Amino acid sequence: MAMHFSESCAARGNETTLIFRRLSLLGLAVLLTACAVGPDYQPPQPAMPERWTEAAPATTVAAANELAQWWRGFNDDRLNRLVERALQGNLDLKAAGARIQAARAQRDVTDAERWPSVNASSAFQRQRISPNALLGALGSIQGGGQGKNGLLSTLGPLGTPFNLFQAGFDSSWELDLFGGIRRQQEAAEANAEAIADSQLDVQVSLAAEVVRTYLELTALHSRLAIAEDNLKNQREILRLAEAGFQEGMATALDVQRAKAELETAEGSVAPISAQIKNTRHALALLAGLPPAGLEGELAEVQAAIPVPPAVQPGMPSDLLRRRPDIRQAERTVASASASIGAAVAELFPKLSLTGAAGFQSQDLSNFTSLSSGFYGFGPRVSLPIFQAGRLLANIDAQEARHQEALMAYEKSVLAALREVEDGLSTLQGEHSRRLALESAVQSAKKAAETAEAYYSEGEADLSSVLDSRRSWHNAREQLLQSRLAWATGHVALYKALGGGW
Repeated sequence: MAMHFSESCAARGNETTLIFRRLSLLGLAVLLTACAVGPDYQPPQPAMPERWTEAAPATTVAAANELAQWWRGFNDDRLNRLVERALQGNLDLKAAGARIQAARAQRDVTDAERWPSVNASSAFQRQRISPNALLGALGSIQGGGQGKNGLLSTLGPLGTPFNLFQAGFDSSWELDLFGGIRRQQEAAEANAEAIADSQLDVQVSLAAEVVRTYLELTALHSRLAIAEDNLKNQREILRLAEAGFQEGMATALDVQRAKAELETAEGSVAPISAQIKNTRHALALLAGLPPAGLEGELAEVQAAIPVPPAVQPGMPSDLLRRRPDIRQAERTVASASASIGAAVAELFPKLSLTGAAGFQSQDLSNFTSLSSGFYGFGPRVSLPIFQAGRLLANIDAQEARHQEALMAYEKSVLAALREVEDGLSTLQGEHSRRLALESAVQSAKKAAETAEAYYSEGEADLSSVLDSRRSWHNAREQLLQSRLAWATGHVALYKALGGGW
């Protein structure tokens, strides 16, 4: 009785020890799984200026406008509809969305590597065992238990074909002891975020391109109105020249010059009309429509450039958060950093837990019986011994890609700073130019009207009228171009600030 009790206690003690050992191994595996080799990512910290060297014109900073939908500050409902339609239908933006889906799916593929994989399989084979091969393999079997002849008798006549049915499950689970899979997951996650930011960059560029193209369309309508007004004036000058020739106040040369100016004015109208159609086609393409898809909507565009909205540049450091291309470059750096860790993890051992279980039989009648069952499980460890420098070279390659990504990030920051500074500088210069041209247009208009009045009274020749009209027309053209540059300069500045998402 005492002996039975001590044997029972010993059995329980052994069982407790075995459970303790298993828990200890499990805890060690969890502890090791928390380790991740390679560098931990540290976001780059670029040196940013405290303020902009170029100050925005006073009219530009009068009020701050929401960057997300800055185009609404133009107060043009047609423009608002165009931008919204482009954001919904632009094919480049849709393609960027598809790239995001692919990147996120790839991230999920990488994440699945952290979990066990289980597969089911079934098979049927018609087999024939070679008598010569089997007799050679069994030649060393000696008596005891089931001998050679007994085993052969269970297999049936040698060389006779037989059926083999098999079905079961197999599984495998690689324990991420050194964080290689986690580093791959970090790289895939950062890459997906970078591609998402690239879509935002496409969105920012798209909104700016739609607004810029629409402003060009309004400027073309203004040019057409100026050209038609100039054509009307040239016809009036020709009429005056022909009347003066009849009265002896003008020469035949004056009439010919007036005709030449009129014909030049007539020739300038058709190209502008063609440019208007081409610009409409460009807007339709941006909206993902056929070339004539916006003809009806854009037929009544006003011949006046909308007044641009006020903009507050903010601080240079805001660009790191607002510019999607900078955010994309930073996420690319993060992905490259995580790839270094994934490459370093290839130097360390890999531990996998594998197992298989199922049924195997020559006859379906006893296929699911316990005697037909089989199983096997256990750990598998692999350690790279000789790779001819491949693993170390891969680490060097990943580190070089990380350095390349860092340089690209720094370049994107510098490019963003330059774009904002250039935008502010352009607005400063264009603001002064526009004010000067507005005065020049008024002076040229008065000079043309005075010359025409003097010509009607016979106190001036036709050349002064033609020259003054030409100067007035050129001044109006230059003012229109300055207003367009002023408006598109605001568009470029909003884009440089990352507005539009």
